[in-house]
Amino acid sequence: MPFVDVSTNVLQVIIGIGLLIFIHELGHFLVAKKIGVRVYAFSLGFGPAIFKKKWGETEYRLSLVPLGGYVKLAGEGPDEEKTGASWEFSSKSVGQRAAVLVAGVGLNAILAFIAFIVAFQIGVPFIAPEVGQVMPGSPAWEAGIQRGDKVVEVDGNRDIDFEDLFTIIALNTSTTGLPIKVERDGKILDFTVMPTYDAEHGIQRIGIAPATSLEVDKLFAFENNVSPARDAGLQVKDIVVAVNGKRISTEDEFREIEMQNPGKEISVVVLRDKREVELKITPYKSCRWMLGLSCATARIDGVRNDSLAMNAGFLKGDEITEVNAKPVTGFSEIGKLVLESESESETYAFTIKRNDQISSIAVTLKDAKERASFLSGFSPFYGLIIDSVVDGFPAEKVGLKPGDKVTALNEKEAKDWNSLLQTVIMGQGKPMVVEWMRDGKRFVSTIIPQKDEKNAIGSIGLKFREKTLVKQYGLFGSCVIGIKKAIINVQRLYLTIKGFFSQRLSTKNVGGFILIAQASYESAKVGMGKLMYFLGILSLQLALLNIMPVPVLDGGHLLFLAIERIKGSPVSQRALSIAHYIGFAAIISLVIYATRNDIMRLLSL
Repeated sequence: MPFVDVSTNVLQVIIGIGLLIFIHELGHFLVAKKIGVRVYAFSLGFGPAIFKKKWGETEYRLSLVPLGGYVKLAGEGPDEEKTGASWEFSSKSVGQRAAVLVAGVGLNAILAFIAFIVAFQIGVPFIAPEVGQVMPGSPAWEAGIQRGDKVVEVDGNRDIDFEDLFTIIALNTSTTGLPIKVERDGKILDFTVMPTYDAEHGIQRIGIAPATSLEVDKLFAFENNVSPARDAGLQVKDIVVAVNGKRISTEDEFREIEMQNPGKEISVVVLRDKREVELKITPYKSCRWMLGLSCATARIDGVRNDSLAMNAGFLKGDEITEVNAKPVTGFSEIGKLVLESESESETYAFTIKRNDQISSIAVTLKDAKERASFLSGFSPFYGLIIDSVVDGFPAEKVGLKPGDKVTALNEKEAKDWNSLLQTVIMGQGKPMVVEWMRDGKRFVSTIIPQKDEKNAIGSIGLKFREKTLVKQYGLFGSCVIGIKKAIINVQRLYLTIKGFFSQRLSTKNVGGFILIAQASYESAKVGMGKLMYFLGILSLQLALLNIMPVPVLDGGHLLFLAIERIKGSPVSQRALSIAHYIGFAAIISLVIYATRNDIMRLLSL
């Protein structure tokens, strides 16, 4: 029954998160008892106690606010009156007090390792290391990696998933490139890829996305809450098996039919509960908002490995200035002169500028297929200088011409092609003010984006789930992969913190208890293996974040102990009190901000 499944999943999440907090506080409790410190309270959660029971000197509490927990040690608080008794925390040596503080972090780290071992013995699903998309001009594209390639080794690391791949690429520091082995058509191919820094996200990338299955992951709506997939009865976890009577096996096959039928009813057969269900769906007519201009320059942003272009001698950064002695200003002109040439000669002469030096490259292209293949080996740099305008579209109507440079849109400086596109898309057809330069003169005009009805594509509003693989091992294998995943997740936490401090990662990504509960619940729905793995990650992050030198956290206390050890006397009670108030205010502010982000996410669903 669905209700029983939900109740079981929620119970698993509550027990799991409660266990993390319990283990952490248990570490402090056990070592404090071991060195003879009195423990007045052991609480799961903060605030008023829902349940409490006193055994010996310690009162055990279950408190109202489930955002952590604490142990109250005799003589621990900076404002607490100290008597100098041997059973007070402050009376113990620096080493003993440090042991109490480290114990909680240590037990969380041990719990994380145990959770990983248990998880991998049960089996944990991960995104498969299969390439689904390769961004044109990206390092992977330049190296020759293709859609459908299965990554089997990266920089000596085998048995990887997409999570491992992402982290290894992000942390790569090689100056000669990252060695990657892929399987293609039963053969193992070797590539060397040089990751590039993605300024938007603050990490290194190579320009690939994971492959997808045909299992429905999400349904979404278009304008006016129109969602053909949802309205036709398509459901999450349905598996698409056929479209318009054709059995399909890849997302590409599905998208091709979907895109070619805007506003036309199609038949979609899905596998649901082990039986096939046919649905009639009319794809939404999706049109792009456009100004009708292209800024693909004549400068080469990338050359694909082993392509006709590379073999002819073209390099990244070259600027093509002439084709067969005819001047060109953009990639559209280059393509037109190559593809539509009426010359009987099969040889094309390209004049290029390289490092301020002019040279020529001659290329022999025998037929239309070779000409198209040659052009596909290039990736042009998209800038702000127009290389072509579309007849009948707003750009042509307001007088924009090839060679003009767009300088501003809506009174904001145009910085690059992507931001220009984003401004047009977000404008949703509203009038804009465009500014451009031509021969040193400035022009300004109001421009109204229009929808590209002629090239409309169909979309039913669904996202497919990524392909997954289940990793399951024996005891020894689980220990090995557990250590590996612990290291990977420490590295990912480092990348996240680095992203926040460098302001490359938005603070809107900060999540609190609600997000943790949601993620835990989703993991529980996938299975016990995934839940145990997620709890292992949480336990590891709890350990790492707690050891940070922030007042109130264990790391902050350790910092003050280190200062005490160096200066030979404790930090003053006044300094400790001020630091604790500041630390507590910072933690509470972070919790409130994270909870606010969680609520905004819920409202946007």
